[in-house]
Amino acid sequence: MSEKRQSLVLLAIFSFGFLAMGIGTITPAIATIGGAFPAISFSTLLLVSTIPALVSIPVSILGGSVAGKSVKYRTLALFATLVFSIAGAIPYYLQDFNQILLARGLFGLGLGLIMPLNSALIFNLVPEDKQASVMGINSVVMNIGGIVLQLLGGVLASIGWNYSFLAHALGIITFIIVLVFLPEPQKQEIPAGTDGVAKEKLKMPGSVFGWSLLFGIVTILDYPSLTNMSSVLLTIKANAAVAGVVLMFMTVGGMAAGAIFGNVYQKFGRQTLSIGLVFFIVSQVIFSFSQSVTLFIIGEACLGVGLTLSMSSIYMLAGASVHPSQTPMAMSIIVSGMNLGGFLSGYFYAAIMEPLHITTLRFQYYFGTGGYLAILVFFLILFAVKKPLPLEAGRQTPAQ
Repeated sequence: MSEKRQSLVLLAIFSFGFLAMGIGTITPAIATIGGAFPAISFSTLLLVSTIPALVSIPVSILGGSVAGKSVKYRTLALFATLVFSIAGAIPYYLQDFNQILLARGLFGLGLGLIMPLNSALIFNLVPEDKQASVMGINSVVMNIGGIVLQLLGGVLASIGWNYSFLAHALGIITFIIVLVFLPEPQKQEIPAGTDGVAKEKLKMPGSVFGWSLLFGIVTILDYPSLTNMSSVLLTIKANAAVAGVVLMFMTVGGMAAGAIFGNVYQKFGRQTLSIGLVFFIVSQVIFSFSQSVTLFIIGEACLGVGLTLSMSSIYMLAGASVHPSQTPMAMSIIVSGMNLGGFLSGYFYAAIMEPLHITTLRFQYYFGTGGYLAILVFFLILFAVKKPLPLEAGRQTPAQ
C-alpha cells in the first residue's frame, strides 16, 4: 500500500474514531431538556443519556461476531455512522419524550458498533509495527471528537433544547470519508490445526474476558471522578462553570497520553498498563484530600493520562492474544465491559454507601484509591511471574 493510500486509510479510521465519544454530545443539554419536560422525573430524564449505553452492549457483541465474516467491515462501519447521524439527530423533530427515548435507543445501535470496529480496523489495516502509535493517535482523535461534539451540543442547546441533537449530524462527514477511503480489510485465513486441516472455529482466549472484566472494574472506579465532580467542587465553593473547566482537563490529559502512547508502549510493553494505574491512583488521592481547584485540575489530567494508557494497553494486549479474524469480537467483549461498568457504577457505590450511612462523596475516591492500588499490585505480581507474549506489542497468529 502506497504512503498516500495508507494516509487516506488512517483518515477514514480516525474519522470513524472521532464519533466514538459521541454519547456525551447532549450532556450539556440535560438540564435544558429537563426544562422542556417538567413532568419527567430526573431519573427518567437521565435515560436520554443511559439508554444508548445499554443498547450498545448487546449490539457491540453482535457486531463483533459478524464483522469480517457474514458482514463486511465496510458495511458495518457505514451502517454505524449513518445510524449515529440520523437517529442521533431525529429528536430535533420530536416532542414526545417516549419517542425521544426510542430514537436514543436507535442511536445506541450505531454507537455500539463504532468503538469496537474502530479498534478492529486498526488491527486489520495497520502494519503491526505501527499499531501502537496509531492506537495512541486514535485515542487523541477520540478525545478531540468528544470535545467538539460536546461543545457543539452545548452551543446548540443555548438556542433550544432540541437543537443539541443536531450535533450528531456531523457524523455524515464521517460517513462520506469512510465511504470513499476505507478499504475492506483482507480476510484473514484461520490457522490450520495439527492435522493440517483448518479449524472451523477459533476459541476466544479467556484473557479477553479478563480484560473486559478489568475494563468494567476500572470504569466503575473512575465514573465518580466524572459524574460527581461538580458536586464535590461545590464543597470548596466552586461553581458549575469551574467544574466544566476541571472536567475538560481529563480530556487534555488523555490527549497528551495518546500522543506519546506509541513510544511508551514500545519501550515498556505491558508495563504501560501499570503506569496507567499509577496515574489513576494519583488522581484518586488528589480528589480525596484536595481543597484547591488547581489540584483538582491536576487530578483530572492524571485521570485522563491513566485512562488513555490503560485503555490503549488493554486493546493492544488483547489484540496480541487473538487471531486477526477474532479482533472484532475481542474488542466488542472489552467495550461491553466498559459500558456495563459505567452503567453499574452508581448502583455499586449506592449498595456500599447507603447501608453504611456514608454521605461524603469523597468516599468514592477513597475506595477508588484502594481499588486501583489492589489492581496495580495484582498486575505487578502477574507480570513478574508470567512470560511476555511472543509478540507483545503486535499480534499472535493463532489464539493462545
